[in-house]
Amino acid sequence: MHIPEPLHDYEKPTLLAVCDNEHAKFFLLQDREASESGEIRIEHASKDGNDRTSGITSGGGHFAATDEKIEDRSEKRFAKMLAVELHRRLQENEYEELIMTVPEPRKNEFIDGLHPDVRARLVMTLGKSLPNDSLVDIIERIQKTA
Repeated sequence: MHIPEPLHDYEKPTLLAVCDNEHAKFFLLQDREASESGEIRIEHASKDGNDRTSGITSGGGHFAATDEKIEDRSEKRFAKMLAVELHRRLQENEYEELIMTVPEPRKNEFIDGLHPDVRARLVMTLGKSLPNDSLVDIIERIQKTA
């Protein structure tokens, strides 16, 4: 995809990681070009199926509840998976600079979990969950915030 005017170009190879708590999309930005570069995802379900409780209330209605502790552990596993993926990509010289969009409540957790070499390449972190936004909208939002 061509990055339209008036948005600025990216002089150095830049990896854009657009994340929520369970999914990340990666885009390579170079000059005025942006290209998809894969994605990772983690499932919240536990292997033994004990993450969800369901039953019937005394009034005959159904209920279901998710174990929030398992969901929290899953999100922490995802943050670790993301850190490993970003480090692997750096070791393969895929990027020189890194931009991340991550959910605000977990922003520090995502950044603290990064390898020091990856953290050194991080030029911007936007505390937003944007994986469903268009790439042009994401780039525009990043550049307005910078």
